[in-house]
Amino acid sequence: MPTTALLELCDFLKARGSTLALDEALSCALRQWMAVQSSEADADRGYQWKRLFLPSGSRLRMQYAGQWFYAEVEGDELFFEGQSVSPRGMTQMIAGDGRNAWRDLWIRLPEEKNWNRASLLRRDLLKREQPRPVSPLEAVSAAARSMSEALTASKVLLDYVNRQSERLTERRVSKHRRKDDTLSDDCRFD
Repeated sequence: MPTTALLELCDFLKARGSTLALDEALSCALRQWMAVQSSEADADRGYQWKRLFLPSGSRLRMQYAGQWFYAEVEGDELFFEGQSVSPRGMTQMIAGDGRNAWRDLWIRLPEEKNWNRASLLRRDLLKREQPRPVSPLEAVSAAARSMSEALTASKVLLDYVNRQSERLTERRVSKHRRKDDTLSDDCRFD
């Protein structure tokens, strides 16, 4: 290690009033640097739960019968009690069927200090997703389709009303008509 860096570290420790020895401070700094480097390597890895992405290092927990159960995302998988599971699988292993993983699970992301309910994280994610803006061409096309459908529906409705309003003179077939009903027909022929 360069002498100037060691002197800077000694001055820093002295200015802060630290009780750490120089070798302890160096080992702490190296461990922290290695942790940051490994977390950056895992930054793209994580578990995709529907639309919610849980980066590697995220922790999940669930309370059941007065006891907390924990799982962790390692790489691209969620591990609970040494098994790779889904969030629903975790809730089933803990409490059986009939549980809602979004409601029952709490999540702590790697950089966060607090636990958040999974349903609230999902709600916030959906709020942040903005609908795709509609182009003018798409808007006009959608309006034209709606107008066409409305005109077609109104034409069908008018045809139905016209058919119902037509006066039907006789519905009975002639062989089933009574004799006195046919008298007026005979008079028309004369």
